[in-house]
Amino acid sequence: MTACSLAAEIPSLSAGRQQKEENVFVGHGKIARRSVPDTSKTDSAKSESRPSAPDKADSSKSGSRPVGSARNDPYSEVMAEAPAGHTIGEIEELERDCLGEVNHVRVARGVAPMEADPDLLLVARAYSRQMAEEGFFSHVDPEGRDVRQRLHRARITWQMVGENLSYSTGYINPVATALRGWMDSPGHRRNILEGRYNDSAIGVWIADDGTVYFTEIFLRK
Repeated sequence: MTACSLAAEIPSLSAGRQQKEENVFVGHGKIARRSVPDTSKTDSAKSESRPSAPDKADSSKSGSRPVGSARNDPYSEVMAEAPAGHTIGEIEELERDCLGEVNHVRVARGVAPMEADPDLLLVARAYSRQMAEEGFFSHVDPEGRDVRQRLHRARITWQMVGENLSYSTGYINPVATALRGWMDSPGHRRNILEGRYNDSAIGVWIADDGTVYFTEIFLRK
């Protein structure tokens, strides 16, 4: 059984000047890869070791484009498909359960629950799928894009954004495994308990080898 998590917190900028943060993406630009089943008989040698420590925070500007319609968004196609051997209902149940558990933790600690955001769900599920299918685990994809670029592509504006990632293999309850890993890590726990976040979505995808990927995006609009 294996499990791993990554966290990033990206605050907004004050007007006209960059807000300096002590934390930055750990290993920014490096992509941790895992081996995935080769169904195309092309390159099967693109695997490296998974990271053992969580990423932390970065600072950047807020998004600048209006929220777009999910029906017209390039991410929307992922909502109509399911991983091989699984159903959309199975994916949606994992997503609902995980966000419900995150909100339960917030309420238990006196923090308001976050609203489920359907536009964020498009981005979160698509990124979990990309990691599962392309065999990497990082806040930055192989083309160098992070959550800021993914939100920009989906035309979602934000004042403050954070992202928690997790994967696990061989666990009966992957939701509990992801939440336990996040709460045991200061960076992930800070995202979960940050009261300024008011919207969130958790996107799930299951790789061919059964590895379950979770992407949670936290947002203050």
